[in-house]
Amino acid sequence: GGFLTPKAIAKRIKSKGLQKLRWYCQMCEKQCRDENGFKCHLKSETHLRQMAIFGQNAEKFVEGYSKEFEKTFLQHFRTAHRTTRIAANVIYNEFIADRNHVHMNSTKWTTLTEFVVHLGRTGKCKVEETPKGWFLRLVAKDEDEQLRDKLKGKRKRAEEAEEVRHARFLRQQVERARAAATTGDGNTGVNGFSVVEEASELKRDGTEAPLGFELSKKKPPATLSGSAGRGELGRDRAGSTANAFGVEAFSVAAEGSAKGGEGRGAARKKKSALEEIMQEQEALKKRKEKVQQEEQQQLPPGGGGKGCWLFEGIIVKVVSKELKGAGFYKEKAAVRRVIDQGGRFLGELEHLKSGAILRVDQAQLETVIPKPGGKVLVLLGEHAGAQATLVGVDTKKFKAQVELAGNNGDKARLWMEYDDISKCAV
Repeated sequence: GGFLTPKAIAKRIKSKGLQKLRWYCQMCEKQCRDENGFKCHLKSETHLRQMAIFGQNAEKFVEGYSKEFEKTFLQHFRTAHRTTRIAANVIYNEFIADRNHVHMNSTKWTTLTEFVVHLGRTGKCKVEETPKGWFLRLVAKDEDEQLRDKLKGKRKRAEEAEEVRHARFLRQQVERARAAATTGDGNTGVNGFSVVEEASELKRDGTEAPLGFELSKKKPPATLSGSAGRGELGRDRAGSTANAFGVEAFSVAAEGSAKGGEGRGAARKKKSALEEIMQEQEALKKRKEKVQQEEQQQLPPGGGGKGCWLFEGIIVKVVSKELKGAGFYKEKAAVRRVIDQGGRFLGELEHLKSGAILRVDQAQLETVIPKPGGKVLVLLGEHAGAQATLVGVDTKKFKAQVELAGNNGDKARLWMEYDDISKCAV
């Protein structure tokens, strides 16, 4: 068909404007019109190749899209509403009017509210929650810019004044040198002879070794016993000029410095290479034990403890949108073990289809209800950890009826919430 055929015109009309966000692929930058088209795109070779690249470093891609989304959003904010207070929904609709913008489903923020809270937490916008919704006001940085310009100008003036002061000082030195060279009646110097000093190069004779001083010890002159008192008094009167480089003063100072050096040397004695290696190995061993204790702390199979509903051997559904790009969103996985990280419970999962291993917070997981007759595990309540058989479900009340086997062989049927039970892996 040509460009002006009815089919081509209808196609352009349909593609004009915004489509649904859930049918947009950010990695391929492709917008699909319906769910069927989006499913076909997910199975295409181009998309699978892009997702393979994304899987190599998913966090890097998500962080890059998040930074780009925030940068373009604030740039639009500064351009359109620099000084006004505006509703978050209004400015967001203005921002997404551009079809080529980075979509929010590819960032680390799942909702607009999370993004607005992030802007307020980082101090880039003033955020206000009202009964009519969230409102934003861009933080003006005019005062900071003025302060920076003021400090910059002050620093520049100081540098110019320093250059002028240095030039004046050099001129004064030149004038003093000329005045000292031409004393008396013009070119005559001391005793009527002309003083002419020529510049010459610095030359050193002999070896290029550094200069050094040698202090030779000399015995002090012997004094008579009768004049010992007068000799000591004479030395006291001579003061620092007599004993500044005398033998007695030098020897006392040398002894003191030697003692002090021995003390400091003992205090600062270096460790041997073997001791340093042993110390490093011990520190490395402690760090490994600490990491293993934190990473591999596994909950007992009898229950997840306070605040934890995860159990080993159950089937759960991943509802984290951050894993949507990796293909795990709304997928089922088996819980291999439960990890407690200081009150935060993680599940080590095995993807049922691909066998991939991943760790997900229990807040990003949901229980799975099997078909009637399937085996379930009770997660909460007095029967937590007990296996049961699913009898039926009440879709209106979101409850399930399970059959528990007692110790005496009797069976009891109970109604439980969907979140209190989950399908068993085996």
